[in-house]
Parts: sequence; structure tokens; C-alpha cells
Amino acid sequence: MTNTFVDGKVHVRKRKCDTCIFGPNRLMGIDQARVDQMTRDADRAESCIPCHHHLHVDAEVEPVCRGYWDRKSSASLRLAAALDMVEWHD
Repeated sequence: MTNTFVDGKVHVRKRKCDTCIFGPNRLMGIDQARVDQMTRDADRAESCIPCHHHLHVDAEVEPVCRGYWDRKSSASLRLAAALDMVEWHD
């Protein structure tokens, strides 16, 4: 479980990290088919893909991946934006 929703806000990266799985320099060589499957799974679950840069570092907040956010594929994230429930992180 990740901490993307904290204190009544969905926390999102301000920009893609250098190795974003939605960018040209994907971390660990994840292929497009895997990224597409992760996206479908997150959308189906009305969840998100957290930024891998923040995972497992014992931070209070693990923001949503900016690359995933930019796709606008999750209804729950679109709703959070419409309700002004988004906090941006570096």
C-alpha cells in the first residue's frame, strides 16, 4: 500500500522523474507492454501508479507518478483534480 492520499489530498509529482516509466528513459528496462498492463490494472482498480522514485524510502507521502497523472486515465484522479484535492510535490 502506498501513501498517495494523505491529509485529504492526492499527492502528485510536479514533473516526471528522469527515469519515469512513461518516458523515454524507463527504469530497469520495463517494456511498453508492461507499462500498458500496469496502467490498465491501476485504471480498473480506480487506483494509481505511484512514482517509483519515492517508493520504499519511508517517506510520509509517495506521490502519484506524473507520467501516469498526465494520461488522465483514472476517474478517481480526475475527480480529485475537479474537487481541488491535489497537492504537488517536487
